[in-house]
Amino acid sequence: MRVINIVFSTMVGIGLMFLSLVHVMAQTEDGGYRVFRPDGPSPHPAVVFLSGCSGLKPTFAPKAYEQAAERLRAIGFIVVWADYLGRRNLVNCWGKVTPEETARDAVAAAAWLRSQPNVDARRITAMGWSWGGGAVLLALASYSLDELIFTRAIVYYPYCTSPKPWAHRVPVLVLQGDADDEAPPEMCKSVLETSAQKGDVKVITYPGAQHSFDMSEAGAYHPQAAAAAWEEVRRFLKATK
Repeated sequence: MRVINIVFSTMVGIGLMFLSLVHVMAQTEDGGYRVFRPDGPSPHPAVVFLSGCSGLKPTFAPKAYEQAAERLRAIGFIVVWADYLGRRNLVNCWGKVTPEETARDAVAAAAWLRSQPNVDARRITAMGWSWGGGAVLLALASYSLDELIFTRAIVYYPYCTSPKPWAHRVPVLVLQGDADDEAPPEMCKSVLETSAQKGDVKVITYPGAQHSFDMSEAGAYHPQAAAAAWEEVRRFLKATK
């Protein structure tokens, strides 16, 4: 019985080591970016992540962005973290990094993705939260389509500090809560209503949802709104342009 237990424990240990190795291989550092790579044949569609002002591992929800990246990786997307704070050795954005700098980092990450042979360059999406969401919208207004590179955009409760309308025919999905007092929907309302053409921008506002409503570790987590928003994201990413 003891021998069996030893063999079983060894097999379990090897299994756990294998799973850990697979996890490490799926998340790598490449080109200065943290990259989440899906299984299966390439080329893969890709998503650039831009975090809120507290970075990609905020104290109130340290695993939120990793969980989101893993969900996208599981359905076939490469995910790259555009860590605009980490590259500047910052822990938050307030007064330390501009929306223009953040937007520039999003475009740079998309450009890096386009250069990768395993990426479908026609399906690169910029996805931002709060400050990062506002930067994605600013990038749409600040760069030409050739410079922009990403072909879709998803923003959660964007923080629009310097909103500017854009004219590009780029599909944009906006997910926000009507109870958000950190980035109230009114901040971006005018620019969303005057940008692009009718039908290019889809705005969904969830009743009772606050800032960070999609992050399960956060105190403002709203499970119903989070689940509904994820379904919108999944459909939006899977749709052809």
